[in-house]
Amino acid sequence: MQSIVEAWRQAQQHEAAGAWPQARLLYERILEIEPAHVPARLRMSRLAQAAGDYAASRAHALRAAAAVREGSGVRHIGHVTARLLDFAEENEAVAVILAADWNDPDVIAHSPALAQHLWLAGRYAEALRLLDAVEPRAPGHPLLRLTRANVLRYLGRMDEAERHYEACLAVAPGLADAHWALATHSRANPPLSRVPRLQRALAAAGDDLSRAHLCYALFREFDAADDTASAWDALAQGAALMRRRHAWDGPREAAALEAMMQAGVPASAPEEEGGGPRPVFIVGMPRTGTTLLDRILGNHPAVHSLGERNDLAAAVSEATGRFFHPAAHPGMDDLFTGADAAEAGRIYLRRTRAGAPAAATHLVDKNPLNLSCIPLLLRALPQARILVLRRDPLDACFSNLKELFQGGAYPCSYTLEDLASHCRNVRRWTAHWASAAPGAVRVVDYEALAREPEQVAASLLEFLGLPAHAGLHDIAANTTPVSTASSSQVRQAVHERSIGAWRRYAVQLQPLLRMLEDAA
Repeated sequence: MQSIVEAWRQAQQHEAAGAWPQARLLYERILEIEPAHVPARLRMSRLAQAAGDYAASRAHALRAAAAVREGSGVRHIGHVTARLLDFAEENEAVAVILAADWNDPDVIAHSPALAQHLWLAGRYAEALRLLDAVEPRAPGHPLLRLTRANVLRYLGRMDEAERHYEACLAVAPGLADAHWALATHSRANPPLSRVPRLQRALAAAGDDLSRAHLCYALFREFDAADDTASAWDALAQGAALMRRRHAWDGPREAAALEAMMQAGVPASAPEEEGGGPRPVFIVGMPRTGTTLLDRILGNHPAVHSLGERNDLAAAVSEATGRFFHPAAHPGMDDLFTGADAAEAGRIYLRRTRAGAPAAATHLVDKNPLNLSCIPLLLRALPQARILVLRRDPLDACFSNLKELFQGGAYPCSYTLEDLASHCRNVRRWTAHWASAAPGAVRVVDYEALAREPEQVAASLLEFLGLPAHAGLHDIAANTTPVSTASSSQVRQAVHERSIGAWRRYAVQLQPLLRMLEDAA
C-alpha cells in the first residue's frame, strides 16, 4: 500500500501541475487511512472551494478543526483557525484556540496568528490572555507586539496601543504593517518625526504590498503635517501599487446592479413567528459614516451591535451550497430570485441571535458590503430595516482613496476613475431602493449626522421601531470595541471636521470632480 508520505508528495506534485482531480484522489486515499490528517483536510477544503462546493469545503474545515481539538495536527493550528474564519466560524476558531495547550511549542509558533484570530473573532480579552501567556516564551517577537497593539487600539486603550506599536518597530524597524497601523492610529509628535524611518523602511522593502503600506503611512504623516504635495505623491505611489494587485470593473458592477433593479421589488418570505431581535443593516460605501452611526445606535439600551461580520454571506452560502460574496457581480439577480430566501434568513437569524443580550430588541450588522444585497434582505428578512449612508461624493471618494483596505476589500478605491464609477453606481442603487422600498430602506446623510447627530438619531428611532432615548450622540461614552478602519477616530466626540476634507487636495482631485460632474 502506498505510504501517506508518498501519497502526499505525489498529491502536491499534481496540484503544482494543475492536475486537481488526481490530487483529490490522493488526498482522499490519505484520509481513508488517516481521517484526522489535518493537511489533507485543508487541501480538500480548498479543492472543494475551487469546485464551488461550499458544503463539502466547510465540512472538511470543520473536521480539520475537530482533529486539532482532539490532539492531531496541532502544528497546523493557525492554518486551521484561519480557514474557519473564511467560513465565518468564529466560535469554532475560538474553541480550537482555547482548547490548545498554550505551552506547546507548535502553538507558540502560531501564537501571533492565533492572537490575531481571537481579536478578529471579537474575543479581545482572550487575545490578551494568550499574548500574556506566550510572550515570555517568545520574548521580543514583533508580531506578538503588533497584535497586542491592535487589540488595545480596538479596545480604546490608545496610549498603550501607541507604546506597543513603537515597541514592535524597535525590534522590527522594517515591519510595514506596524508603520501603517501606527500612522493611522495617532499623529507624530513632533510632526514628520516618523518620516525618516519610514523612508528607510521603504527603501529596504522587498515586495509591493509592504511598499504600499509604507506609502500609505507616509501619506498620513505628510498629511498630518499639511505637506499636501508630498502626501499626494506618497498616496499616488501606494494606490498604483495596490491597483496592480487588485483589478476592478465598473461597467461589470453597474450591469449587475442594473439587473437586480430591473427585477423589481422581490416578494418577501413569510415573517418569522414568535418575534425576536430585529435585524438592522447599516450599509453604504466604506468611510461614509457607517461606524459613526453604528456607535450612535449602539448607545441605545435595546440595541446590540454585531460589528462588521460576514454572517449574511455565510448564510447565503449555506442556503445555496455555493460560495457567495456580497460584492455586486453578474448573476446575483438570478441567485437572489432562485435562492431559498426564507432558509437564508433563518440561518442568518440563527447565527446572529446566538449569544445576543437578552435585553436586545435590535441587532445591528454594519458590514458595508451588504449594500449590494438589499433585494435579498427584502426577501429573506422582511422585518429588517436597512440604513444606507450617503456622503458628499467627493468626500466619499477621497476618503476611500486614502484608505488602504485589508484583504483585497474594495478594489475600486485605488484610481479616481474607478472611484467615480463606483460612486455613481452606488448613488443610483441607493436612490432606487429608497424609493422602491421606503418602509424598509432609509437613506442617512453623513453631513446631517455629523452636524445634528442627536436630531438624526431621534428621527431614525421611529423608523427602527425603537423608543426614544437621550444621549445617543455621545459616542465617546460608548466603550465597546471597534474593529474597523475608524477604530481610532470614533473614540472622539462627533465632529464636522471631515466635511469638505477633499478641498485640501482640490487641485489633485480635479479629474475626479469633472468625472462626478459629468455623471450628475
